[in-house]
Amino acid sequence: MIKKSLYFIALAGLISCEQQESKLETETAEKIVAVDSSELKAPDKEANWLNPQYLTADFNGDGHIDTAIAIIINNKKGIRIKHGNTNEEYIIGAGNDFGNGGDDFDWVKNWNLVTDSMTNEVTFMEEGDIDGSRDVKLDYPAFYIGTEEEGGATVAWKEGKYVWIHQAD
Repeated sequence: MIKKSLYFIALAGLISCEQQESKLETETAEKIVAVDSSELKAPDKEANWLNPQYLTADFNGDGHIDTAIAIIINNKKGIRIKHGNTNEEYIIGAGNDFGNGGDDFDWVKNWNLVTDSMTNEVTFMEEGDIDGSRDVKLDYPAFYIGTEEEGGATVAWKEGKYVWIHQAD
């Protein structure tokens, strides 16, 4: 009986260590946080906050189809981007700050695939006032997230990471 108790205590300790290792890694918003798929809420009716629920395209330009899917983690909305060739996953929102979008994409009401080769980015002065705009080349398909009334951002793969390209309000 004592051996069984010690076995269960040891097993519980190992499981606890494994769970701590699979927690989200804290990195800068520019780098985007990779997450173990066991941390994700399974897409279900609660995750149907965007329509369509997922978008597919070759977002990183490696010749393989990638998937961006609406998710909810710990009651915060976001998007998981999974690269088709490597199965690498990136989480924007859903508890991870990204660009000017914050860590909860509850404000996002629509999204769509962007296949244009250029987009226009709104630029800001240091104090937050609008400075102007500039053209940004899109090397690969990207996606827009936002609202009809307030604008949003194009999310694009640039120089090995996902970036926020602010769109007009």
